[in-house]
Amino acid sequence: MYVIIGQGAAGTAAANTLRRLDGKKAITVITRETDYFYSRVDLPDIIAGYYPPSAAVLQTHERFAELGITCRMGETVTAIMPDKKIVRLAGGECLEYEKLLVATGSAPVLPPIAGLEAKGVYTLWTMAQAEAIIRAAARARAAVVIGAGLIGVKTALALAARGLTVTLVEKLPRVLPRQVDAAAAEIVARRIAEKGVAVMTGTVVEGIVTEDGAITGVKVAGQTLACELAVVAVGVRPDAGLAAQAGLKVRRGIVVDRFLQTSLPDIYAAGDVAEVPDLTGGYSIPALWPVAVEQGQVAARNMAGRKTAYTPVPAMNAVEVAGLPLIAVGDVEGGPGDDILVAARGDNYKKLVIRDKIVRGVLCLGDIRQAGVLGGLVFRQAEVRSAKRLLAPDFGFVDLLAM
Repeated sequence: MYVIIGQGAAGTAAANTLRRLDGKKAITVITRETDYFYSRVDLPDIIAGYYPPSAAVLQTHERFAELGITCRMGETVTAIMPDKKIVRLAGGECLEYEKLLVATGSAPVLPPIAGLEAKGVYTLWTMAQAEAIIRAAARARAAVVIGAGLIGVKTALALAARGLTVTLVEKLPRVLPRQVDAAAAEIVARRIAEKGVAVMTGTVVEGIVTEDGAITGVKVAGQTLACELAVVAVGVRPDAGLAAQAGLKVRRGIVVDRFLQTSLPDIYAAGDVAEVPDLTGGYSIPALWPVAVEQGQVAARNMAGRKTAYTPVPAMNAVEVAGLPLIAVGDVEGGPGDDILVAARGDNYKKLVIRDKIVRGVLCLGDIRQAGVLGGLVFRQAEVRSAKRLLAPDFGFVDLLAM
């Protein structure tokens, strides 16, 4: 039997691929969640009320059943026993496996802030958490979002769209610190403020103020921001504790080779929990939805005996934030000795990072018309001869082919 722990992008892609490759062998997917496979990136829009939770469902119970995939919903794996090829569930039941995929994804990070256990303080990573935030928002007048990464920014905007007074607090000097550079962050912060969200960067949260066990405010910079709701969105980390307990090699994530095989036989890892070989010759955790899907498919092929290597790709984000489309590919910061090209006008911003005559990073905010072509240069690792031409308004696919 194939056993998959996790029903996110990697786990579901692996289950579907295994069924396509092997029409007979049993496939069991085990997940702590009670909601079938859905788009996690849509949770803030569900909170905003733009569409119902059902619209985010990507694969239903009926579809899993049609494929002959058994889903153990609301179940927790408490141990992996590689020597016996068994996984143990919280209720004591043990399942044997021939091949095992660990696709447990990531879990929200909780910073060392006093009071996070108070009623009204949430993280946002699951559909159940989104629904809880919606219920809390209906009773709240003000909210504080702690962390201005993608999840934090989009959650703050979602709560503002519901009519709450919202403050977004980030300890680093800018919003979206992992996705954009300082100049682009200024544009995004201005647009966030125009949407009615107060933005406080370079600000450390000192604690949660409570009364009778419920949040009444957040202490920052010597003041208290009154609120009935707070969302902690300071980041996530690979959910690799189960693998570490089982003796698999774990650093930040579960270390795998280019076939997504872990350090122990017949156990694979894919998605946000996997630390994979990257383009630099080192290891990284891409933590991107399309990459998780591809890794799930590659892991499944190897589990089914179809040896397939995973091909690493540059980091990429393609999102919309505060009404601004954003595409970032590769290294958008740059470093000493890099050639940096920038074209900025109003809320439109483009940046290229060129190192050793090769485009290493592309950032397009607002005007993204050439983002696909420019991003293709990062993927191709092609040497460029006329760098300034890259930001010309008419640069296009024909120019790309000529490089």
